[in-house]
This record gives sequence, structure tokens and C-alpha cells, in this order.
Amino acid sequence: MKLSFKDLKLLTIIALTTSNVACTIPPSTTAAESFPQPISKQEQLNQVIFTLSGHSDSVKAIKITPNGETLISGSYDRTVKLWDLKTGKLLKTLEGHKEAVISIAITPDGQILASGSNDNTVKIWDLKTGKLLRTLNHNKGQITSIAISTDGETLISAGTDKTIKFWSLDNGELQRTLKAETVSLAMSADGKTLFSGNNDGTIQLFETSSGKLLQTLTPPKPENPDFDFQKASAVSSLAVSNDGKFLVNGGYDDSHQSIKETDGNNIKVWNLETGKLIHNFSVGIGGIDAVAISPDGKSFASGGYAYEISLWDIETGKKLRTLSAKQGGVNAIAFSQDGKILVSSSGNKSIKVWRLSN
Repeated sequence: MKLSFKDLKLLTIIALTTSNVACTIPPSTTAAESFPQPISKQEQLNQVIFTLSGHSDSVKAIKITPNGETLISGSYDRTVKLWDLKTGKLLKTLEGHKEAVISIAITPDGQILASGSNDNTVKIWDLKTGKLLRTLNHNKGQITSIAISTDGETLISAGTDKTIKFWSLDNGELQRTLKAETVSLAMSADGKTLFSGNNDGTIQLFETSSGKLLQTLTPPKPENPDFDFQKASAVSSLAVSNDGKFLVNGGYDDSHQSIKETDGNNIKVWNLETGKLIHNFSVGIGGIDAVAISPDGKSFASGGYAYEISLWDIETGKKLRTLSAKQGGVNAIAFSQDGKILVSSSGNKSIKVWRLSN
């Protein structure tokens, strides 16, 4: 029997299709066994447990409550959202800001939440009920960062008006104003020292109780600079270890630009006991917008322009592992109190929850 060209073409397609199907299931595996199996906790290490979606714009700030049960997020969509960290369920949405929410702080007892915004205000909320308690007006400056003292009595706000303001959380009264070009604030675990990461690359240490300037950490100028005006980049993010030994700050690597203005290093690690810079390197071009130190103080995480999160040994500066975020740049990072969970937020409106250990 003679076959036409059309018949031969059809038989060839059938044969190829059958061959491809046969290759997808190994001889020793049944079709039923080829379906995905439940992932064990061990297999989930360094993987995303779940992704939280709900914000309609970039998520700029995240915090985990002291009891580890609730995640708080602030976004360019002008809202603050509360999530159940175990299930990923959205619990509450707080509305009231007129511009992006870019910084969040929580009192140590987990009762009060503060949110700082580009609308020049800090709003104080009852975390349990979601009720707005009061609004603090930073006057002419957009909020760049906020922090709360460890005794839960004072809120500190920094703004683009080059001031740091101390407020009573109890009555909203302005207590003190300092001058600083602050981009990011951090508080020591004992509450005695406030750290201000500045636009000029320096980090100032203030006594929280008095506002007295205690020390200024100044990064070295670039070696063999292309231009005389090159200096260390502005501080874009800041974190202090719980034991008070180390400070990590993120910056900006502009080495890809034709005119370089910085030293090209976007990670700096300081020994706070000696005041010395112990690590000064770049993770890659662009900014490091998020840094966080693990609760045990042995490692830190960084994230920014690159779509990934890097974990580093804080003493040696050695990279320990990389989490592939694939989420439109990393804006914020937070560790759980036990260090087993890491949370990251991004420019693609999502929040990822990662399991680091069991």
C-alpha cells in the first residue's frame, strides 16, 4: 500500500509524540508516582514557604511583632497591613496616610504600632484593634525612618528636613530635635544608643536619653579615586546586632556609571567595640536597600537592586548562601526572633516568607 506524503507526515508526528511521552516517565516509575509529592520541612530550607499578596504597590517596610505571630507591612499604596505569619492570612488593613508608608516601628510589648510616611506624618496605632491613636506631624520633611525606644516611651522620627525628632508616645509631645541628614535609624538593644545613617556616608551615635552626640563613624575615602570628589556612598539601610558588637550599613555601588561619585562599595560592617570598619565590599551594582542581622549576631542578610537576598558571616564577611528572590528588587528584610524565618518585601508588591532552619 502506498502512502501519500500527508499520511507519512501524520505518522511521523504520532511517532514523535509517543516517544516524548514515553521519555517523561522512567521505566521504573509509574504515572501515579510522577505527580509532585508533599515537600518536607527539610526540603523547604532556604525556600519560600509562602508569598503574601495584597498590596497594590511596592512594599517598602516590614516588621515582625515581638511574639513572632504577626507581620506588619507598609507600602507605597499608602496602607499598613497586618498578616498572620504562620498562615499568611491578611488580618487587617490600616488606612489613613496620604502618601507612601516607608518605615514601621513596634513597641517592645507589641501593643503599639507606628508608621512613617512621605506625607510628613507618623501615625500611632493600637496594634490589637487597629484604631488610630494619634498623628505626629514632622512639619516640612517627609519621613525617612522611625524607631521606638526599648522602654516603649519614646518615638524617634527622621525626615528630609534634616532633623531627628523625639516624641512622647504617651501624649505625642515633641521632646527634642536634633540636626542630621538621616536616611536610616536603628536602636541598640539596650535602648541607650540611637544610630543615624546619613546622606554623607557617616553614622552618628546619639545618647537616647539626652540626644548627646557620642561618636561619628566615618568611612574611608576611596583608594585611587577617578575623581577628587568621590567618597563613600550615602547610607541606605542600617542594622545593629543584639549584643551591640556589630553594625551593618547598606549603600550604593555606582561603578557602572560613567562618572563615579562613591567608593563603589554597598556593604560596610563596623566593629562597635573598636569603632573600626572591618568589611567594606560590594555585592553588585546598585543599592542595598535592606540589611538585617540575625538574632544571634553571627550573620546578616542583605538585599537590594539584585533580585536576591545574600546571607553573610558577620565576622569573616564570607557569603553563606543566596536566596533567589525574583521579586523586583528587595526593599526590606526581617528575621523572626528565633532566626528560623526570614521575611522580605519587594517592588513587585509581594512579601516572601523564607524558612532558614527547622
